[in-house]
Amino acid sequence: MMSKFSISTSLKFCAIVAVSALSLLTAQVRAQSPVGVAAVVNDDPISVIDLVERIKLVAVSSNIQMTPQRSNEMAPQILQQLINEKLQIQEAERRGIQVTDEDIARGKSIIEQNAGLPDGMLDHFLAQRQIAAGTIENQIRPQVAWQKYLRTLRSEVQISEAEIDDNLERITSNQGKPRNRVQEIFLPVDNPQDSARVYQSAKEILGAINQGADFGGLARQFSASASAANGGDLGWLFAGEMASDLQQAVNQLEPGDVSAPIQTIRGYYILKLLDRRVGDTNAVTDTRLDIYQLFLPISSDMPQEQVDAKVALMRNTQETANSCQDMANVAVDLGSDLSGEMTGIAPRDLSGPIQQAVRNLQEGKPSEIIRVDGGALMVMICNKTEESNLPGREEIENRLMLERLDILARRKLRELRRQAFIDIRM
Repeated sequence: MMSKFSISTSLKFCAIVAVSALSLLTAQVRAQSPVGVAAVVNDDPISVIDLVERIKLVAVSSNIQMTPQRSNEMAPQILQQLINEKLQIQEAERRGIQVTDEDIARGKSIIEQNAGLPDGMLDHFLAQRQIAAGTIENQIRPQVAWQKYLRTLRSEVQISEAEIDDNLERITSNQGKPRNRVQEIFLPVDNPQDSARVYQSAKEILGAINQGADFGGLARQFSASASAANGGDLGWLFAGEMASDLQQAVNQLEPGDVSAPIQTIRGYYILKLLDRRVGDTNAVTDTRLDIYQLFLPISSDMPQEQVDAKVALMRNTQETANSCQDMANVAVDLGSDLSGEMTGIAPRDLSGPIQQAVRNLQEGKPSEIIRVDGGALMVMICNKTEESNLPGREEIENRLMLERLDILARRKLRELRRQAFIDIRM
């Protein structure tokens, strides 16, 4: 969930608006909390300043014009995120997981790369937008700690070959249907009593998007899905890769559209359709052939017995050759200078007769004899490579692993919240 920043005039304006709006929020919260504490998590305070600086960071990273009304609307959701981060860092520390200076520097470098900032310029960029030093580190630290903790859970997740087969079969069966590139923001509902609050948060996020806020920036800040690190980008999805209720919502969108909040048993989703491809009727997108061509010249004035002898030789080769090397040996014996191997040829680039000959030809098997101008030839496929737009087994396994780890992470965070002392003072 690392934020992506843009050096645009609109963001500079946004930061100025954020400062003035948030100064009002600071005064309001301090009036309610004389000691300047927004919440306490297991005796560990979250200050009003922590909250204000995070709201400013959200505004800049998501291109939100943070009016006083919007800052008040979004403050509870952002405070909940800060509470979760406190719980995450506390659990990581309890387990002896440490976040090093190198981890923080790596996180900053990733943000700079995503934003197109020069190396080492992130702190300067944020300072120009009046965001306090250490704000970005305070966001990176729990993210890194939690990811390290989740890596310790991988051994608890087992993905069977049958599960991979089922996913691959479902994807294959949907070839020919549109593929969609989708972004998501996922807000979990861990307790049914929280559903109304989470729905309200989803509506506020949607309102910000409709007012021009950056979807990816909001996903990085608020989404509880593993895709948050990529701005919610799920990549290209085949029909059948999303839950049916989410797929139905995506089917009703046009590229660039954003859905209303979608309620599921896990929580609320906001989906954006980035692009759609139609007409994938085959999983194979590119085929390349290495072909050996055995050519025997036959001139028009050649005696018939010589023609018959050449054809007999080709028929014998057709029956006995088992490899392209066998074909090459015959070419050497005959001194056939026009024979040879062609590599990396697309079937569509072959001449009509040869294209027809290789259409159903197995590797290592000679084709039928093909009569062409100036002689006869026979071809053999030495090697065939196919590129597929289908995800591989490893990709499917990794996706399933991330989904399971997501579930474990939310379950663990829910347990931590249930066991924690949380005192919200605003």
